[in-house]
Amino acid sequence: MRKAVWVVSILSVLLLASFAHAQMGRSSAPRFYSEFKPVVGGWSEYEMKARGEPPVKMKIAVVGKEGDAYWFETVMDGGQEGKMISKVLVSGNPDDTKNVRRMIVKSGNRPAMEMPVQMMGGRGKPQEPTGRMIDKGSETIKVPAGTFTANHVQYQQPDGVVDGWVHKDISPYGLVKSKTKDTEMVLTGYGTGAKTLITEEPRKFDMPKMPQVPQMQVPRTPQKGQPAKPQAPQADDDDDDDDDDDDNGDDDEDD
Repeated sequence: MRKAVWVVSILSVLLLASFAHAQMGRSSAPRFYSEFKPVVGGWSEYEMKARGEPPVKMKIAVVGKEGDAYWFETVMDGGQEGKMISKVLVSGNPDDTKNVRRMIVKSGNRPAMEMPVQMMGGRGKPQEPTGRMIDKGSETIKVPAGTFTANHVQYQQPDGVVDGWVHKDISPYGLVKSKTKDTEMVLTGYGTGAKTLITEEPRKFDMPKMPQVPQMQVPRTPQKGQPAKPQAPQADDDDDDDDDDDDNGDDDEDD
């Protein structure tokens, strides 16, 4: 049951972020509260639909392992940005940014870039769910990938409801279908033997340096009871006086 909570959380966050351009963590789905047991090569592919948006295809896969960490890859195709690939090396709970060790992204034909892990720091530690999870039991559900007898779980909270249908044979997350008020994700294919689509050596992403702003000196305001410092005479006034003296001297010589 707690594994189902994780399934609804991760994929619903991806779904809502793709269409609404929301920040991670603003989904109405719960967080991940189960053990992360990925299998290298496992993959699943989905079609995602949202109200007022064209369909988007998404493929998620576990494409490698380094020590106790796994490479988790997501491919988005069909959005305004074209094909987007993100590849994250993560250990433990993938919903906790502290477990992210590396992050690589590739957009269309552009070179792959390795992003600073600190850029994912906004989410922080997963928060406790504020709604309630309801187990609706086993249901037979038909999707483009086939017909499954899946466990139906529903997460309810004031700002929305997320329904998810999960099956143990679907890698890596078990999700067959996810549905909210305005979005729907259905399984179109799944299997094993997945390989990464990012085969090039990624470039390092350099954070742009902020230009230094010169400090401005603010004149001090005289304290109460202290006279203000007299201002120096203006140079233009002196020049005018000198001109007057020269004119007077010319008059004397004419006389």
